[in-house]
Amino acid sequence: MGTTNQDTAGSLERAMAWLCHACPICKYGRKHPESVVGKILHHDVHARHCPLWKAEKAVYAVKRNG
Repeated sequence: MGTTNQDTAGSLERAMAWLCHACPICKYGRKHPESVVGKILHHDVHARHCPLWKAEKAVYAVKRNG
């Protein structure tokens, strides 16, 4: 079994990632990137500055990519 980002992430980063991953607003934005909510969440200002969004992308990236 290969190492995933969840294996190497610290507990704080995993907790922040889980908060974003479980958030109904963030879930909706990820599922519907063309919606107003999705556009706001995927906008550079949010994507670069939200620590929860960044942690979610880092921890769950391996799960999405294979």
